[in-house]
Amino acid sequence: KIRKLCDKLGILMIVDEVLTCCARTGKMFCVENYDVVPDIMTLGKGLANGFPCTAFAIKEEYTEVLEKISASTSYGGNPMASAAGLASLEVIEEENIVERSAKLGDFIMKRLNRMKDDHKIIGEVRGKGCLLGMELVKDRDTKEPFIEGGNKVYQKAFAKGVAWIPAKQNLRMSPPLIMEEDLASKALDIIEESISEVEKEYGY
Repeated sequence: KIRKLCDKLGILMIVDEVLTCCARTGKMFCVENYDVVPDIMTLGKGLANGFPCTAFAIKEEYTEVLEKISASTSYGGNPMASAAGLASLEVIEEENIVERSAKLGDFIMKRLNRMKDDHKIIGEVRGKGCLLGMELVKDRDTKEPFIEGGNKVYQKAFAKGVAWIPAKQNLRMSPPLIMEEDLASKALDIIEESISEVEKEYGY
C-alpha cells in the first residue's frame, strides 16, 4: 500500500534498514519479505557488525542527483570500517547466513507460539527471521500492556544469563545469526521460566 501511494503521489519511498538489513529478518533486506522495491534504503548495524560503517542504496535513475551535490563527513571512508563491511558481506554470502537466520527464526517462532498457548500474559508473538518478540498484556481481550510484568521478566531472565534489551511490555529478541538451536532453546527455557514466575507473582 505504501509503495502504491508513493507511486501515485510521486514520492520517493525510503526504507530504513539500519536495524533489519544483512540477514536479520531471514532475508538479506527486510523489504524482501514483502516483495517491495524502495527508491532508497539506509543500511547499518549488521553491515559491519560492530564497526562504524553505514551506507545507503539508491535506484539508478536517481543517482544523477548525487552528482550535483557535495557531502562530507568527519570520519567517513574509514578503511578499516570499510574492510569490515566488505568482510561481513562476504561471510554472509559464503556461510549462508540468510538461510541460517530464516531457519533459526522459524525454530524460535514455533517455540514462542507454544509459549503463547501456555501463558495468559502473552498477548502477541511477532517477528521475521531473527528479529522477534512477544508482547505481554494484562488481559488478552482488552490488550492492556503489562509493562511492569515485562520489566520483571526482563530482570529475571537477565539475572539467569539472558542478555537482552528491556522494552517495557515487549520482549524483543535479536539473537546472533550464528546461534545454534540448542543454545536458543536454553535461552527460551529461561525466558519461559521467568514468565511463569511473573504470572505466579501476579496471580495468573
